[in-house]
Amino acid sequence: MKKRVIVIGAGGAGLTAAVAAAKEGAEVILLAKTGPGNANCTAYSGGFFSLASGSVSPEDHLRQVLETGREVSDGNLLRTLAFECEGALRTLHSWGVAIQINNSGRGSVRKSAPSEIMGGAGMTGELTRIAKAEGVSILPDCAATRLLIGEKGVEGAEWVEWKTGKARSCSASAVILATGGGGRIYTRTDNPARMTGDGYSLALESGLGLVDMEYVQFYPLGWKTPGYPVWMVGLTILDYIPVTDGAGREFLKEAILSWGFSSGKEANYFGRDKTAIFLSRHEKNGEKAFLHIEKLSEEMLSNPDVRSSIMLDIPAHRRNAPVEVSPVQHYFSGGIPIDGEGRTDLPGLYACGEVTGGVDGASRMGGNALTNIVTFGLRAGRAAAAEAVPCGGEMSQIAMPTLYFPVREGGTSPSEARERLRAISSKSLGPCRNAGELRSCIEEIGEWKSGTGPLAVKTPLDLLHALEMKGLAVTAQAVAAGALTREESRGVHFREDFPEECPGWKKRIRISLEKDTFSAVREDIHS
Repeated sequence: MKKRVIVIGAGGAGLTAAVAAAKEGAEVILLAKTGPGNANCTAYSGGFFSLASGSVSPEDHLRQVLETGREVSDGNLLRTLAFECEGALRTLHSWGVAIQINNSGRGSVRKSAPSEIMGGAGMTGELTRIAKAEGVSILPDCAATRLLIGEKGVEGAEWVEWKTGKARSCSASAVILATGGGGRIYTRTDNPARMTGDGYSLALESGLGLVDMEYVQFYPLGWKTPGYPVWMVGLTILDYIPVTDGAGREFLKEAILSWGFSSGKEANYFGRDKTAIFLSRHEKNGEKAFLHIEKLSEEMLSNPDVRSSIMLDIPAHRRNAPVEVSPVQHYFSGGIPIDGEGRTDLPGLYACGEVTGGVDGASRMGGNALTNIVTFGLRAGRAAAAEAVPCGGEMSQIAMPTLYFPVREGGTSPSEARERLRAISSKSLGPCRNAGELRSCIEEIGEWKSGTGPLAVKTPLDLLHALEMKGLAVTAQAVAAGALTREESRGVHFREDFPEECPGWKKRIRISLEKDTFSAVREDIHS
């Protein structure tokens, strides 16, 4: 018998964990919901790291993350990140990943990226190649449906091959969740289509709680004019061209300077929360914001800061008028609580990446996401392989599991049901919230669930959408429960009815699910 580790999720965190576990001698099965290294937030990212390196000490990095996160990060996790992140990145570099680290606390994987739009895609591509070389069995087009739990903890997983309609089960010594966040509960998100909160659902159904789910980061600037993709625009662009209101006032730059930031670039790292909330309130008041791309010169476009901010190849004939912009959902700071080795409270289950909570606190510092996934992906993979006991059993075909909604000919289109849920979430779970809207959101999700009825599954993609429905619903409800419980404003979470940050709320909120009922309780944070 061998130690077998199943990794669920094939983005940067999952691939790192899979390679790390394989290098420790484990047999590794990697479940990818599409192709490995493609439809994940790492590939879609700008490809930048913030880390402790050179002139930025671990203490400096810890302080920056803690302050940006409004002092509600898990202290144990944050210390692990700050003191171990440079070593983790250098480990990946030794594997063959083209990571560049400078002397001022920044790093990049953009050198190997196929395009500037998807700066992290080079990293996931290289990790996929390395995983295959290490003998990792990569199973594409597999959506995980259940964790197998025995008397001693996690014993394996079940999944569906959505292109064939076949369901599989396999025992394992350990399972690592690396499924990413739940950005697709929103209509305006720069997340890829498969970010549907699957890991949150798997964790809750297994008896685990989630923490910090109210902290959903919105990127302040996202393209909104029809014809442009829903994509982010880096705040660094404010150092080159203006963002104005309908009257032509450069109101956003004025606001950023008034908060004490010296530039758009500084605000891009440390002020995304303030800026997104400011723009969201501007929008809720019926106002618009415009990015003046007509002022972009060819000289500006040769500047790396400008190119990495725009992240789109906009031809000259389309740069003749301002473009409307508004906040776009970007990142989940909450999720499954872990320790410094990626262990969860369930023996045999580990987690890493965006599906976890605790590192970023109430607001994520720019560049910290990739640092997080590499640091804890490496540690979770090593720990899972080292601590697991050998297991028997082979992969087997099983009956199709019961879906969140039953399947019936003539039922509702899964994509239509999905869009209705996204509209409900988007209306009430943005940067600016209040009790009335949050309670309505919870009620509307309940009505959506009871009124959707059976789904018509006619194609493999319909089946995938049906499989993802539970993760989307659970994620939206968890965010709403956390946001309603936190009666203060902190970081990315702004309550219109509780607009001030309150010292008594320097705690985290744990979300649990029992018999389809969500509960939310406050608990102390590891300092």
